[in-house]
Amino acid sequence: MENQNNIKPVVSIVKTAPSYEELSRNGAMKNALLDLLGGLNLSKQNPFGEYVKAGQTVLIKPNWVREANPLGYDLDSLITHTVLIKEVINLLAIALGNRGKIVMADAPLQKCNFEILRQRAGIDDMLKEMKLAYPNISFVIEDWRITTLNDVHSKDKEPQKIKNDVSDSYVVYDLGKESFLEEISEYADRFRVTDYKPSLMRKHHGPGKHEYAITKRVFDVDFIINLPKMKTHMKTGITCAMKNLVGINGHKEFLPHHIKGSFLEGGDCYMAYNPLRKLYENLYDYMWENLNFLSVWKRKILIKVMRYLLLFSRIGKENIQAGSWRGNDTIWRTVIDLNHILYFHSKKQRKVLNIVDGIIAGEKQGPLSPTPKPIGILIAGENPAYIDAVAAKMMGYNIFRIPMIYNAIYSRRSKFGGVFLEDLPISFFSENKREPVHFNDITNYNFQKPNYWEGV
Repeated sequence: MENQNNIKPVVSIVKTAPSYEELSRNGAMKNALLDLLGGLNLSKQNPFGEYVKAGQTVLIKPNWVREANPLGYDLDSLITHTVLIKEVINLLAIALGNRGKIVMADAPLQKCNFEILRQRAGIDDMLKEMKLAYPNISFVIEDWRITTLNDVHSKDKEPQKIKNDVSDSYVVYDLGKESFLEEISEYADRFRVTDYKPSLMRKHHGPGKHEYAITKRVFDVDFIINLPKMKTHMKTGITCAMKNLVGINGHKEFLPHHIKGSFLEGGDCYMAYNPLRKLYENLYDYMWENLNFLSVWKRKILIKVMRYLLLFSRIGKENIQAGSWRGNDTIWRTVIDLNHILYFHSKKQRKVLNIVDGIIAGEKQGPLSPTPKPIGILIAGENPAYIDAVAAKMMGYNIFRIPMIYNAIYSRRSKFGGVFLEDLPISFFSENKREPVHFNDITNYNFQKPNYWEGV
């Protein structure tokens, strides 16, 4: 049972302990992974041997979004846990014959301090351990961001800094009319992503033109393991396998997240027309367009004015910002575009396996400020759309009301469909017992949804 592009739709689920500390002892995480991959009919002796050979190169793509949870929680519900990454590497070493290369990389939030993230998540300590255990495997950790951002309130003359050159390590890939954004390209001059220059986005998106800055790494490696964190998402409903691949794009100005303006004006940033909100958006665009040319005091004045505009615009009205609601008709298109590029737009079809970290998932205001939700779940499969459908079902969503998932499976333009959800083969493993489970019978863990996603 495969779709037209030979991506197997089968999904494997394992129920295990909802604790990384417990799973780090006595090989518990390794055993959970072997049970998980066994649900995909992969060998227990060498589960990744079907995808990669000795001496080849593997990319591990975790969710490394930021170095701290603003709510004060630890990193467990925010990023892919290092305990899972470590055991994936141990199993990869078997397939690689203890030689080759393993690259671990992501494009975190523009404001993320990547060095602090590495320390707090134990990534550097894990890397030292792996280098000692597998001296003939080359390990590389990369930060794929092209721009980084310091505090806009600081005295830094250039708070937004160019970190990498697009031409060196990236391919500017144009999906053209194949893009899911083409259907709304009449609004392309209003495509926006928070905290970036609008003019740069206008250069890359318009009728018949939809460009993304894709790291060359994804085209050079032999096998990709996508390791997303299972979380709610204020713009897409959930973030899981598909949304995690936004991190293969290095320059956020290539990534439309919403359309400026109200729903009634053809935008999807918020619902009702609001002149104060419109003025706020115009000042916001001005500040980010000229950020590196504005003095500190001018930035501070603009930020204060915008803060009051936003405050008064909310009186008696909705509190939606930057397309963070179920009415967002932009970001899901960007996500599907990136998945299509990774899986299908290269000389050879990408070999990608998704393994979802739902040991401690994230609910409420994810993806950047999630509240921990310990459920002890791992999910695996080749097809990211069906992975996300299963994850959303577990979280308590109606997937037919999540455009990113629904369109990835049922749109005629998507290359990920091929099996109706009610016919999806799902293997569930718990308490040393494996059994098939129907999609409608998947356990609902009743995640608390983000604001403006209640009832979905």
